[in-house]
This record gives sequence, C-alpha cells and structure tokens, in this order.
Amino acid sequence: MAAATANVRKHSKPIAVGAARIVQEALNDDVELTTLTRLAEQDPGFAVRVVLAVNSGAFGLSRKVSDVRQACSLLGVRGLRNLALSLVVSDMIPLGNEGTILLVNSLRRAVSARLLAEALREKQPDEFFTIGLFLEIGLLQSARDDLAGTADVARLPALHRPTYERACGRVEHPVTGAELARQLKLPDAHVQAVAQHHDHAVPSGILGRIAWGAERVAGAFEGGDVRASRKDALTAMAKIGISGNAATELLDRVPVMLSEAAAAFDRAIPAQEKLDALVLDANRRLVEMNNNYESVLIRLEQLIQEKDQLAAQLRQANEELASVAATDALTDLPNRRAFDQALRRDLARAERTKDPLAVVMIDVDFFKRVNDTYGHATGDVVLRSVADVVRTTLRTGDIPARLGGEEFVALLPNANLAGGQIVAERLRVKLASTPMPGPSGSFNITASFGVASVQGAACRGAEKSLLEAADAALYEAKRTGRNRVVLAK
Repeated sequence: MAAATANVRKHSKPIAVGAARIVQEALNDDVELTTLTRLAEQDPGFAVRVVLAVNSGAFGLSRKVSDVRQACSLLGVRGLRNLALSLVVSDMIPLGNEGTILLVNSLRRAVSARLLAEALREKQPDEFFTIGLFLEIGLLQSARDDLAGTADVARLPALHRPTYERACGRVEHPVTGAELARQLKLPDAHVQAVAQHHDHAVPSGILGRIAWGAERVAGAFEGGDVRASRKDALTAMAKIGISGNAATELLDRVPVMLSEAAAAFDRAIPAQEKLDALVLDANRRLVEMNNNYESVLIRLEQLIQEKDQLAAQLRQANEELASVAATDALTDLPNRRAFDQALRRDLARAERTKDPLAVVMIDVDFFKRVNDTYGHATGDVVLRSVADVVRTTLRTGDIPARLGGEEFVALLPNANLAGGQIVAERLRVKLASTPMPGPSGSFNITASFGVASVQGAACRGAEKSLLEAADAALYEAKRTGRNRVVLAK
C-alpha cells in the first residue's frame, strides 16, 4: 500500500493521500462505516469530492445528497472504498494536454465497465466503474517517468498498445497495472481482471469479462479504423451477453457518461463525440488521404528504392569486412582465424558423417636463409608463390591457409592418413620444381610436411590434438632432413 501511495504522490493533489487512508481502512474485514465517515470528514478536500462524485451521473445514486455523512451512508463501506480507489487513480493523472488524454482514456473504460455491468443487471455497478478505471493504471504509472512517451502510447488504437509497448522495450501496462492493483491490496479477482483485459480470449469471472469488454467498448472511440473498432466492440459485447439495440444504445451513452464522470472528479475534458460523428470525421479524413495517396505512394516507392540500395551497400560492405577479417593480407589465403573456424565446422561434420578428415602442415625449409640472402621483398614473393602452389594443387573443397611466417596448412575433408600423404607428396614435388624469382635469377626451395588424420567419434574436440599431431610430424620431417613428408603416429 505504501508503494502505491508513493506512486500517486508524484503528480497528485493531497486528496490522494486521504483516499488512500480510506482504502486502507476499508480493506479490513471488520471496519465500520462510522470509521470511514470520520476519516472522510477529517479531510475537507476529500469530503467535497465524495459529495461531488455521489451526486454525479457516474455513480448513479437515486437522490442528491448535501453533506459527506449522507454521501458515506448511501455509499456504504464497499461504495466508499470504491470511490476512494477511484480518486486515488484519478489523482495519479497529471494536468495538461498529455494528462487529459490519459484521464479521458481511463474514465472511458470506467464508464464503459459500469454501463456493461448495468446492462447485465449486476449489483453494485460502482465496483465495475472502479475496476474499469484501473485498466489504464499501468500507463499512469509509466507516465511518472515518461509522460510524453506514455501519452504517445495512449494515442494509439487501444488494442495495439501492448504490442507497441513490447516493441519499445516497455513492460506492458496490463502487467504493471496488475502489480499496482496488488500493491493496493485489491482482491485477486480485481487483479486478474486488470492483468487480462487485453487477452485475446474472454477471461473467466464476471469482473474479468466486463473489464475485457470495457477495453473494447472504450477502444471504439480511440483512433484507428472506427468502423472496425465499432464492430470489435459489438462483437465483444455479444460474447459477454449484450447484443442488438442494447449494445448500440450502450455505445451512444459512453460519451455522455464520460463527461459526467470527469465532472465528478473535478477535471475538465474536451467535448466527447458519439461514434456516428467519429465515423463521419473518419470519412472526411479518408477523402483527404485519398487526395494525397498518389504523391505519398510515389515518395514511398522512392524510399523503398533508397532502402534497398542502402541494404545492398551494407551487405557488400559487411561481406568485404568479413573477407578482410578472414584473409591473410600477404598471400590472400584464409588466415589462422578463418582456418580455425573451418576446422571446427569440418570436424563436427566428419563426426556426424563418420568420414575421415586430414590436416597437412607445411613449413618452407631454410626460409630465413632466403630472407638473409635475397632480402625480405623476395621472401614475400616466395611466400606468395608457395600460396599459389598450395592453392592450385589442392582438390576442390580442400581449404588452404597461412598460419603465420613461412608456415601453411591444408584442411582435407574426407581424406584419411594415406590420402593426406598423397596430397602432401604432390605438394612437395610441385614446390621443389617451381622456380622462385630472385633479384639475380630464379632459385628453388623445398618444404617439409606433417600429416595427421581423425575419423568418426575421434573428431569430437580434436581441434587441438589434430594440429598438435600434424605439427609433431612436421617437426620430425625437419629433424630427419627436410623436403619430406612424415605421417603422425
């Protein structure tokens, strides 16, 4: 209760605190009406609002009253609690244009709920007025921190608001509204009615059904396709047991009751139009939209073309960026990062298919001597030539890469140890017979090779062990004379 009252104080007049005390006492099972009357009399502002409210058409009392004791006596404990709750909610609504939008939407749901309850011949329709007023309390809560943004939500067609809230990263107002109702210690049926008023299916229980219907009746007056919203409202009323003339007459009464409810809460609102007037206004706006349709369509086509061009440019830029990030700048072969990704991918595939997979490690022999003798520029030419030999000698589907310095690697899908040996030997012969350009004439180089292979279940988690096995075989090739191929043990 304290948390909810604190929420109220942000934008409220002092009346909300008095109302909150009434609510708190009225929730006690053994509370007496004299106690609540005494609390009402102690707060002159609250007392005046009680008298104004009970004399308004919104609460539908049969005769006028002149003082707070009479008002409290006619309302009883339940009625006084509902009135206090209504004042708590209404006083959460700030002044100004944005606040007026929130006020009108809240009161429209309240009077819609009351009218639905009367049409269904429910006793104590003020209970339903209160629950209707609570349907927008989640939006009132968010208005404390972002009034303009919340008003934008409130301007949307009613049934679209939760979707917009989700898209903006907001908590949907039925969720926050139910939590505030829980903090105010409302009965579980009231909390559920607030939580479910935007559900697609009709909730169970009379409070939930009327709250659900009130949301759709109110939504008929709140933007979007007026005809479709009116049809939705009539369909919703039929689902909860109100149809025919009773439903259409109820829609006609909503604007009148809304103005009376605003007066009861001492708040000024714009004149409220009936649905027929809203339909005529919608038709006028439709004519204006049709007059501008062609120019809007042309501009839309231009925007779509611009969007498509930007998307294509972005795709190309991303592809180029990904290629740069995965390519060795000197040799244009895949780099170590790209090779590691390919190795993980092909090991996983080999594990599923039970096929073998081989790796060939390649190291240019005495490369330091090339740099020392001919210079680093020639060394770079040699590395590019080695890359060309590896690239053109491998099979389609094999993946060459430069690991760094003079070390290269080849990934051979669907190749066992013997297949890897054949590929490595072919590379060894081709490299040894390929002339390398030097500053004073061509020269030849050789390379050493280490081959390792795995298959089936052994592929799982083998990224490190497979490379270590091939590297160990390469080291053995270097140790035993170079220019040779050694298989992993």
